[in-house]
Amino acid sequence: MEWWREMFETPAWRSIQLAWEEADDADEVAARAERALGLAPGARVLDVPCGTGRIATRLARRGFALVGIDATAPFLDVARGAGLPVIRGDMRTHVVRPNAFDAAICLWGSFGYFDDAGNLAQAAAVADALAPGGRFLLDTIVADSVLERFQPTASWTVGGVAVDELRIYHEDTRRIETTWTFVRGDETVVRTTFVRLYSVAELTDLLATAGFASFQALDDDLAPFAPGADRLWLLATVPG
Repeated sequence: MEWWREMFETPAWRSIQLAWEEADDADEVAARAERALGLAPGARVLDVPCGTGRIATRLARRGFALVGIDATAPFLDVARGAGLPVIRGDMRTHVVRPNAFDAAICLWGSFGYFDDAGNLAQAAAVADALAPGGRFLLDTIVADSVLERFQPTASWTVGGVAVDELRIYHEDTRRIETTWTFVRGDETVVRTTFVRLYSVAELTDLLATAGFASFQALDDDLAPFAPGADRLWLLATVPG
């Protein structure tokens, strides 16, 4: 089984994701995404992967036409229950009509799950879904910032689940291997994830290969990205 299927189907992780549903920053993240993308009234927006639809539903409330894609059925049930049109599918595949959307979002580090060919396929599927001039917002961490202050451990609690992370960066594969230990009551579950860590330059090259033509690197406050920023918000545009 691919690691991400096992991870996101873990009941403890589902509890965590549902606990984030009403996170204090969700409305502000949606507002920043709207500003970053320069969305016109009624714009058609694809959220892939959408998870529970935490951001997509908020963008829909702001007057945009949202569709979400995700592979995890329980998350889609939550999104569907909130009124979000959703499709269950693999984000590496072309599951919507070409040129159907004005913009697309991929938020909170949901990129780099696959091998390099799979990550390229994910980006290419987004490019194919966008109308000419459409914009893609990719939110992730990047090597430019993470490696200089790499933290091998972290501990936190949310949704009644205590989480310990043990992280290893593998230079040969440029991946962060994270061992997650979830403790909820008397239950302890361990899962392992492997996420490709790109630099800004590598991501830009990958997206260019996928069909995007122009790029703008921002941080999550929408200021120009600089090494040391917590996150990269990379805007990419398909040719008009």
